[in-house]
Amino acid sequence: MCFYILKQELEKQKGGTIISTVYVKVRHWLFWYGVYGFCPTSCNDEITLYSDKELRNFLGYFELTTETSLRYLLDHELDKTEDKNYCEEIENFLNSQKVIHYSYIYPRNVEDVSDQVSHFAPINENGHKPVYIEMWSKLSRSWDIDQLKMSVRILAKDFLHMEICNVELLEVPTHEETRLSLQNEYKPFIK
Repeated sequence: MCFYILKQELEKQKGGTIISTVYVKVRHWLFWYGVYGFCPTSCNDEITLYSDKELRNFLGYFELTTETSLRYLLDHELDKTEDKNYCEEIENFLNSQKVIHYSYIYPRNVEDVSDQVSHFAPINENGHKPVYIEMWSKLSRSWDIDQLKMSVRILAKDFLHMEICNVELLEVPTHEETRLSLQNEYKPFIK
């Protein structure tokens, strides 16, 4: 149950801003291919959060990665020597009791400093916020719409300090649009 009215009154007293709905834009078509059953559901997606349907009020950008995808990265894509620290971070999470972990990429040079996230996030030893945040999850093996919405609620609570009532997906393609995208943009590149 959403205690939006009570929370709105408490936030007014604190001088905070309240929104009842977070709007989500999913970056990759693979998510929709899985949702419509054209291929297995996605294990890794990038999402952008907004406080309005018109996409004017940006809240944050996050990558969502499941345990399945992390194991695949370790076994097939990452170089254990070049990516040593990242591999260790993944292995530590996979071997832990934690169900959620956040991995952060911080500014690597002066140009990156302007790309720091504007919302709450841990500050590194140089006093910088991350430029990129990954949410690693053991809550599901892949992402469907309900799992994605659950993850958005967790992100909103942890980074935006919001208890949100609704999560609405934006730019949701139809079944036919998704089928055509798969046929024209994905299948030609599969061997």
